[in-house]
Amino acid sequence: MTSWVEKYRPKDLDDVAGNPTAVAELRKWAAAWQRGRPEKHAVILQGPPGIGKTSAALALAHEMSWSVVEMNASDSRNADAIRKTATRGAVLQTFSESGEFLRTNQGGRKLIILDEADNVFGREDRGGIGAIVETIQASGQPIILIANDYYGLTRRSSSLKRLCKTIKFQAIHDDAMKNILRTIASKEGVDVAPDVLEVIVERAAGDLRSAINDLESLAIGKKAVRSAATGALGYRDREHSIFPAIEEILRSGDARRARDAARGLDESPEDLLLWVDQNLGHEYSRPDDLVRGHEALSRADIFLGRARRRQNYGLWSYASELMSSGVAVARKGRGRGGQLEFPYYLIQMARSRGQRATRTSLAKKFAAYLHVSQTLVLDELLPTIRILFTGDEELRIHMTARLGLDEREAALLLDEPESSHAVKHLLEKAGKIKGSPPAESTGGRLSAFDEEENGP
Repeated sequence: MTSWVEKYRPKDLDDVAGNPTAVAELRKWAAAWQRGRPEKHAVILQGPPGIGKTSAALALAHEMSWSVVEMNASDSRNADAIRKTATRGAVLQTFSESGEFLRTNQGGRKLIILDEADNVFGREDRGGIGAIVETIQASGQPIILIANDYYGLTRRSSSLKRLCKTIKFQAIHDDAMKNILRTIASKEGVDVAPDVLEVIVERAAGDLRSAINDLESLAIGKKAVRSAATGALGYRDREHSIFPAIEEILRSGDARRARDAARGLDESPEDLLLWVDQNLGHEYSRPDDLVRGHEALSRADIFLGRARRRQNYGLWSYASELMSSGVAVARKGRGRGGQLEFPYYLIQMARSRGQRATRTSLAKKFAAYLHVSQTLVLDELLPTIRILFTGDEELRIHMTARLGLDEREAALLLDEPESSHAVKHLLEKAGKIKGSPPAESTGGRLSAFDEEENGP
């Protein structure tokens, strides 16, 4: 049985609720494809979940008579999967789903939709963002990326901002949502009391998809739904995004709103401090506002330090109050209203996380082989090992084979990219060595790498 969300999904852009400006921008971009190839081959539809981004993309394809190549990034997130799916549509001449040949000079196109594009994260997603960028650059077909967290997507690749047009979708207004729910209930022959709609809409908080699902769960198999039925809905714990919270702190000028926004976040006070500090200087334009804002932040940092030293985490509440309410009321002049930034410190830590993990794995292998501590390898021996590794090819090959170094570890020792020819050549040669003892060998001298057996 088809869910009501799918059953009543908009067929045309005129049916997409609550975002006329976004719909107009999307139509304008599509019209540019009809005239040839626009400057931006792709658009990013950004906004909270359940507000019609995917529906708008599918409605656009229907309205333009474009076929669709759809992929959910949270299910298939690696580079090969993305390239394989995108390649099915990213060609100049193509076929429709029914087998009809589509000529681009006659308006025939395929729309490539990458849903949940901001979920391309983790080790299993290695190269996924790069594959998306490559597809956009090479594509002769329109591409739509759908993201709940725009900043989480674009901070991983500055190229996405340059290559894509961004269209922002807003949460659906309560009145518009009630009208949609009434229409659906009427078509399903269900009499829903007004107070039930009030509860559903309030609980959905702008998420139309959730509201329709809640309505279906209450109304399915019934002729009427009254207020007593809403007790079955329970409570939905909605995730708060860091960016709206930072906007409240820096732009509202309201101590209560700033404090409530900070309390609703799933962020440690240390991380929230970094977020506020990163954006305070960009948002506050008057020097006296900056002085007051940074004074509140510095006092918050003092409380965080005391909490760590004394293991008294009750002091976090004072720090949180200062970095939210204290910063909010520090601004007396107008804010700049620019784009919020991800903390530079966290970006640097994220970029170096892979290298730090590789250093640790290298230290573990050498420590086991040389019968020393990992700390000794990291603090004293690793520089010498790198000199030996880069200076002697034979030792380098034997070392790689005997310790089972992977491409990341070999690249770090060579100070080369993982995909470089030098790394690939090294791993190929190391792989040809037969009978190499494992990393747990009892040999305790680095010179043992030169004593590789030559026998069969």
